[in-house]
Amino acid sequence: MTEYIILKLKNINIEERVKQFPPEYESRTIKDFNIDFAYLLIHFVLEQMASRIEKYGDTNLYNSYNRLSSKILESYNKSYRFHIRYLCENFPCIGNVLERDDYSEGKCYGYRFRPFYYWEQLEPYVVTDRLLVKKLNNKNKLILKPEVEKNFNFLTEYFDSKRLTIQFQDALNHNSDLLEEKGNMKNYLVDAFKILRIQNGTYYMSHNSKTDGRFHSNITGFSKEFRPFLRYDGEIISEIDISASVPTFLFYLISNYRNSNSLLDKVINNTKSFYYHYIFSKEAVSIDNKEIQDFGSKILSGGFYSSFISKLEEFYKVEHTFDNSTYISTYHQWQYEEYYFPQDSYKNYGRKSYPEKVTKDYAKDVILKMLNAKNKMFLYEEMAFKSLYPTIFEFVSKIKERHHEDFSHLMLQTESYFMLKIVARRLKNKFKKVPFFTLHDCICTTESNLNLVDEFVKTTLTAELGFVPVIKSKDWV
Repeated sequence: MTEYIILKLKNINIEERVKQFPPEYESRTIKDFNIDFAYLLIHFVLEQMASRIEKYGDTNLYNSYNRLSSKILESYNKSYRFHIRYLCENFPCIGNVLERDDYSEGKCYGYRFRPFYYWEQLEPYVVTDRLLVKKLNNKNKLILKPEVEKNFNFLTEYFDSKRLTIQFQDALNHNSDLLEEKGNMKNYLVDAFKILRIQNGTYYMSHNSKTDGRFHSNITGFSKEFRPFLRYDGEIISEIDISASVPTFLFYLISNYRNSNSLLDKVINNTKSFYYHYIFSKEAVSIDNKEIQDFGSKILSGGFYSSFISKLEEFYKVEHTFDNSTYISTYHQWQYEEYYFPQDSYKNYGRKSYPEKVTKDYAKDVILKMLNAKNKMFLYEEMAFKSLYPTIFEFVSKIKERHHEDFSHLMLQTESYFMLKIVARRLKNKFKKVPFFTLHDCICTTESNLNLVDEFVKTTLTAELGFVPVIKSKDWV
């Protein structure tokens, strides 16, 4: 590649700054100053800001300093100090671009933008310096982690910058529209760099067998808002999705938890953190067969989340019957006593806002949150679930008793086993030239291959699960 795209703030114009205030420091002059590298320094600061948000949800978006390694900067330009000093210099009338925090033990120098540059939108800048482009491309070459190379090398083939492309400027424009509409600068920064990585072919892939067991990549981390701008071989991308994925695999689990099952044995074994809690729950709780059948019937008819609507509305009415003293009406007191709520717990819980009319999407959101959260974090939702499936609820609660993540990891690793090691691997073996990506419980492919892959996913899962899951497909447009 002869060029490389980075991001800069729209209100920074280094070319004009250099004309007005030519850089000069010790023996270095304007001839030693590289405009492309100066913009790259700004790009690195923006990238660190986005990284902090992704990793830590950083609230100090502009106040925190962004640490840049001197060794890394020197690898791009040996005169990096000259360029940084220039960007930090407070020139008359136009001021400085960056503020610097001094080096301390264990910390690199830190940089942040001065207030004039806060809340400014981004724009692409094309690096054409051949040496810089070469170094950037070399630094960003994909090096597979051992666990990915060993287990999922077959998923990496289609991460090809010549085939996987994005309508770059359209995606950036849409990102700007969302910023103006919602005012969320954190999302704006993070999404801008996700878009840029696809444009530059800077890919990442990871897998952690001890947590969710999922295959993570640029595709899985890409925001829904920007999927319509992705293309593969010039085609729009489509997805095949398991409807109600977590309940579907929970249904499979509770349908087989008393039987010997070679597939579950590969997911649930004593190397997994959730193993002993699962075994304890399995021994402690006897799940009612009629419940299992009803649970599965609701899932396979596509009405699982809708079945909670009336129950949620019933229990949310408690919230709307508080009097001025915040006591619950006598009529609803039995619900709290039956569920053994801690004394006065409703006073804190009642600060949440609940809808009088519950939609299917709302029900889906809160039921999934409840399943994955600590016990008694979603009390009304737990009551709704327990009223319909008391023994299934007890089974799930027992698994979450010590570490609530155990249930989430168990379900996600079950899903990942089926989608990655069965569906995706067999799909690759059978249709070697059909491009596809995995997106957790989805298989994504080009529009022209949608029907072929959809039928394969449905047939494969039906054979392995023992029932016909609800599969939905749609285009990313």
